[in-house]
Amino acid sequence: MTGTMTALLPKTAFIGLEHVAHLAAGGEAPVLRTHVDTATRFFLDKVAGMPGRERFAAVADLARERLAGLLGGRPAEVALLAHASEGLYVASEGVDWRPGDNVVVEQSEFPSVLHAWHRLRGRGVEVRAVGREPVVPLAELQAAVDRRTRVVAVSHVSYLTGVRHDLRALRALADRVGARLVVDASHALGVVPVDGALCDVVVACCYKWLLAVHGVGVFFVNGRRWPDLLPPWVGWHAVEHEDDWRQRTDYRLKADASRFEAGNPAFLPVYLLENGLRTLGEVGVGATEAHILALGGELRAGLAKLGLPVLTPEAPDARAGNIVFASDRSAELERRLREAGVVTWAGDGRLRLSVHAYNDAADVGRALETLARLADA
Repeated sequence: MTGTMTALLPKTAFIGLEHVAHLAAGGEAPVLRTHVDTATRFFLDKVAGMPGRERFAAVADLARERLAGLLGGRPAEVALLAHASEGLYVASEGVDWRPGDNVVVEQSEFPSVLHAWHRLRGRGVEVRAVGREPVVPLAELQAAVDRRTRVVAVSHVSYLTGVRHDLRALRALADRVGARLVVDASHALGVVPVDGALCDVVVACCYKWLLAVHGVGVFFVNGRRWPDLLPPWVGWHAVEHEDDWRQRTDYRLKADASRFEAGNPAFLPVYLLENGLRTLGEVGVGATEAHILALGGELRAGLAKLGLPVLTPEAPDARAGNIVFASDRSAELERRLREAGVVTWAGDGRLRLSVHAYNDAADVGRALETLARLADA
C-alpha cells in the first residue's frame, strides 16, 4: 500500500481508538480528545456573565465561517439549527406548493429526505420516489422530472450504498424545469468537496464526518438562488433586536441566515463543532478526500475479492467515505466484527464500513482479515 494509507489524523487524537479499527464515521464519529478542553472552555464561558455570552456568539460565528468555507458560500448564508431534519422541514415549507406539484427523490434515500416531502401529500403534492434498486441511475431521476417538479431532493453521498451523486448533473436536471435542488450533505461535508453554489439548500448533521456531536445541524441557503426563503417560525433570535420593550409592537426578520434560528443555537455542541471543523481544516478537504478515496478503494477491492456483494461504485468520483456491501445478516456481522475490535454499522440489509482521516491501512487490513475469518467459520 502507498504512503497515502497512513492516517492523516493520529489515533491518539481521539478517545478510545487505541485498540479498535473504527470504521463507523458514517454512524457516529469517535470523540476528539480536544473536545474535553473545548467543553471546559464552554463551561467557563457560561459562568462568565455577559462577556461569556459574547464569546458564545463569537464561537458560533467562527463555526459559520468555517462551514461557509467548506460550502463555497458566505457565513451569512449559514444557520445553526438542531439537526439536518429541521433544515429539510424549513426547505419544504419554503415552496409555494400547488396541487399537482411533485418532488423527485430516490426511494432508497435516508428517511428524513423522504418524509420531509411525504407530509405534503395532504396539500396535493406528489412524491415521486424513484428506483427499484438501492443504486438509482441518473436516467431514472431524469425520467421522473417534469414541468410540475418543484424540488429535486437528494443526499450528496448515500447513507445506504455510499454512492456520491453528481451535483452538477442534478443542478442541470433541476434547472431544466426551474426546480429547487435540496441536498443533504451529512455523509459528504468535511471529507469531500460540496459545492453550495450548485444547490438551493444544503443540510447536514454534524456528529458523523464533521467530528462533532448531536444537537447542532448545518443549514445553508444559497442567497443567490433562494434569497426570499423565509423561516416557518419566528423567535427572538431570528429578528432584529429592539432595545426598548415598549416599541416591540412588531418585528423585522434578520436579513442573513440567522433568521432561521428562532432561539439561541445549542452552544455546547456548537463549540464542539467549531473544534471539529478546525481539526479537519488543519488537514484540508483535498487531502482528506484523496486519503479516503485511496483507502476506500483498497477496502472496496478487498471486499470484492472476498466475494461480497459490494453496493458502492468502484469509480472514485462516484463514492466518498462509505463502502457498503449487501447482507441479510448485517447485525450479526456488525456484532462479531465489533467483538474482534472492528467497529462498523449495520442495518437496512447492508453493512457499512466508513473510512475517515483517522483511518489507515491497518484498519482496513484488520477488517478484511476478520471478514475473511467469519466467512470461513
